[in-house]
Amino acid sequence: MVHPSENPAELAGALKKILPDRSEVEIRKSVEKLWELQTADVEEFDGASHMLNSLKHEGIKLGLLSNTWHPFYESFCRTCPEIVELMDYKFLSYQVGLKKPNLQFFRYALQKTGIPANCCWMVGDTYQLDMAPALKAGMRTIWFLNHADREKSIIAEMLRGERKPPDWSAVNLYEISAFLLEREGSK
Repeated sequence: MVHPSENPAELAGALKKILPDRSEVEIRKSVEKLWELQTADVEEFDGASHMLNSLKHEGIKLGLLSNTWHPFYESFCRTCPEIVELMDYKFLSYQVGLKKPNLQFFRYALQKTGIPANCCWMVGDTYQLDMAPALKAGMRTIWFLNHADREKSIIAEMLRGERKPPDWSAVNLYEISAFLLEREGSK
């Protein structure tokens, strides 16, 4: 997810260098198949466009900090053009050369926006990739627990005081929107 390949041939060429025991044809076919699957694998999360529109309407700047690669991002752009258009900032791992949870990825995004970390909210659905590095970077955090079952051990560690909890958590997008709009309205 940090290689800048924008087509299957570029990625196959890069992989051949690190997989010399595999044939070029085998690598190319595998990459092409995966590339094709990724270009068809995106669906908008129910309510995402509406939520982001309401935040943008209130003057909240929006950004995307994502571990992604070119075919998935192309699919995202085709499937969710409204969301792409709403973003003030886009930081994509394959373009930046860094990926979450690397703290440098978060610092890079903060530096490029020029917004102080404590004025930024990181909304993410994993503790390890989103919350932990954002907290280390000094950002405010909202943990979107849409897959709480995957995060049981992290939640247990938080309850025991072994991990810093996020600033807030939510189980649906409407809670996140209401929370952020309420905070924006109280300024």
